[in-house]
Amino acid sequence: MTIDRERVARLHRWSLLAVALAALLAYGCAVLGDYVFDDVHSVIGNDALRDLSGIGRLLTDPSAFSGTGQRMYRPVLLVSFALNLAISAAPWSVKLGNVLLHVSVALLALGWLRRLGVPLLARTVAVAVFAVHPLATEAINLTSARSELLLVFGLVLGARSHLAWLRGRAARLGMLGMIAGAVIACGSKETGVVLPALLLAQAWIVRRAPWTRRDLWRAVRDVLPVIALVLGYLVLRKVLLGQATVSLLHRSGEDPTLGFSRTLTTQLATMGLLLPRGLLQMVVPVGLSFDPPVSFRSSFLDPLVLAGWLGVIAATSLALWPGRRSQPRRVGAMFAWLTALPWIVVPLNMPFAEHRLYGPLLGVTVAAAPLLAALLRRLASTTRAAVWTPLPIAALLLTFAALSTLRTLDYRDERLLWQHEIAQHPLAWRAWWGLGTAQQRYDQPLAAVEPLAHAHALLPQHFDLLRNYAEAVLRLPAGHEQPWRALVLTQELRERAPRDPWAHALSADACMQVGRASGDRDYFEQAEKFALACLDFAPPKALVYRLAANARRALGDLEGALAHLDACIAGGFDYVPVRAERATVLGLLGRTAEARRELRQLQSQAPFDPAVRQAMQQLASPGR
Repeated sequence: MTIDRERVARLHRWSLLAVALAALLAYGCAVLGDYVFDDVHSVIGNDALRDLSGIGRLLTDPSAFSGTGQRMYRPVLLVSFALNLAISAAPWSVKLGNVLLHVSVALLALGWLRRLGVPLLARTVAVAVFAVHPLATEAINLTSARSELLLVFGLVLGARSHLAWLRGRAARLGMLGMIAGAVIACGSKETGVVLPALLLAQAWIVRRAPWTRRDLWRAVRDVLPVIALVLGYLVLRKVLLGQATVSLLHRSGEDPTLGFSRTLTTQLATMGLLLPRGLLQMVVPVGLSFDPPVSFRSSFLDPLVLAGWLGVIAATSLALWPGRRSQPRRVGAMFAWLTALPWIVVPLNMPFAEHRLYGPLLGVTVAAAPLLAALLRRLASTTRAAVWTPLPIAALLLTFAALSTLRTLDYRDERLLWQHEIAQHPLAWRAWWGLGTAQQRYDQPLAAVEPLAHAHALLPQHFDLLRNYAEAVLRLPAGHEQPWRALVLTQELRERAPRDPWAHALSADACMQVGRASGDRDYFEQAEKFALACLDFAPPKALVYRLAANARRALGDLEGALAHLDACIAGGFDYVPVRAERATVLGLLGRTAEARRELRQLQSQAPFDPAVRQAMQQLASPGR
């Protein structure tokens, strides 16, 4: 008996090693990738993550979620990013963290399937397929999608620990594991609140005898600490964010591409088309996309919507059907549904994204494991089949690993991702938009303009896209300016958002460009008006005064320019670029001594600042 136990333990260790190596084989090259898409503002552009002494803020301040000021409460996720960035701010550090999280999820899933009674070979093959599956590429390579990895890690840890608690094996560790799973899952993503439902469903599924009222109470009592944690988390969200959950009703329905506008009916009808596609891609990973095409539907009477929902319901019914070794199948189906339900119901700007399928993919893997066990058992009964069975398994794993590696290599440069999307879907406005904004981020405004123009032509009503288009045109380098195009775009921005300060600031910049190109002084006066109009409906900013000062300089009114810069400094915006610009204006006014004093002071504060060096060069140039 001891020998058998040692052999089983040794085989289990070998299966853990095999799964870990498979995941590293498929996704190890992720460390070669760059920050892309949302990674820029949520990770590398988020100053709140740069100092470990500020961890207290990450635990309590929802605005620390993103460098854009977007508010979400995901403290565990942010702390994990801060720890990674403390090692290195280079992409490899955060990417490696994601890869190791994926490996950890796979190893936890292997232990979970072991506790659910799935035979060794079947669970090893099933989890190895999950570990190398191309559908996991986005969740692993998109560092901002770490929330999915941590969420699933927490849910699986909780579910695995719950089985240990139910079966009386290391019960204290089981309870600690459930609590830790709840903290990690809820602290990483709002979907973590489904953990109590998952644990109660698992308790119901693994119990063979009929349930009594006492059994129900015992099941609830076992997970009371998890329920309390989830309720506490929802209360905290209410306090910090003003809402515990998302309101699904009273949406206008004007523009289904925007989550806050899409109605619940449109959301659920559209899911009738998207869910079967996602389920199919879990089996055959074809048509994978960084920007999956979405065809919005608004009625359940649509034949395709009806067929899609009936197909998903039929697949779920088969997974829940009673029978031999039905426990993993049922638990897996519940896991897939519970991890998918929040984004199925809640209208998001991107209703369908591969990284959100990470949890459902693991659920389908768990559900399929007993079917795989039955197939392998049947093949093993035939000598010839038993000999050849490892070949197709190895071929499948290697094929999936190769596809995952190839997709992972695209994350070296975001432009590669969008170019591949455009090649597959030429009318995908989001892909053209993504390519244009990526070119801007790589400081290639000339290459950014036409993709953004193409995206705007495909979806002219999208405000953020129009704003990015105008910004790109305004950033064109000398000799390539398009001032009249910029003027038209910024006018459209103001018409759509008449009280948007950034639209007025861009309009001021466009008027300056047109004034320089045409020599018409009226445009400089209009630029000053647009800049100062920002003060009527937004807090003052240095940019407003600097734009107004530039307009005055273009009009030859140096005293007026100096007055704007003095007002800026008096308003508390005593920044190095503002002081350097003030020194330049003083020099132009002939107040050279004052300008030099100002620059000497700035040199002592910021000797290498480009604005200071430029101001010194201008002051030293002939005629000054």
